[in-house]
Amino acid sequence: MAHESADFMGGVWQRAGQLGEIAERRRRAALFSGLFVIGLSAGIGATGLPHGFGSSQQIAYSDFAADDQLSPAALLHVGG
Repeated sequence: MAHESADFMGGVWQRAGQLGEIAERRRRAALFSGLFVIGLSAGIGATGLPHGFGSSQQIAYSDFAADDQLSPAALLHVGG
């Protein structure tokens, strides 16, 4: 009888440990998901253009379409 009680209690503690591990996995998955969403939204927010500027292709074209010299020497006013 004492042996059956020890087996029963061992099974109870084993199951309690399993439930604890499952809860820990769920907590880690929830934290990872939350951080992933926060990071993704921060990245999207950081790369988004302010309203009214149009597309990034138009901005890039207007920056490089000017006749300005964009070489390092011209930007630093070195040479001719």
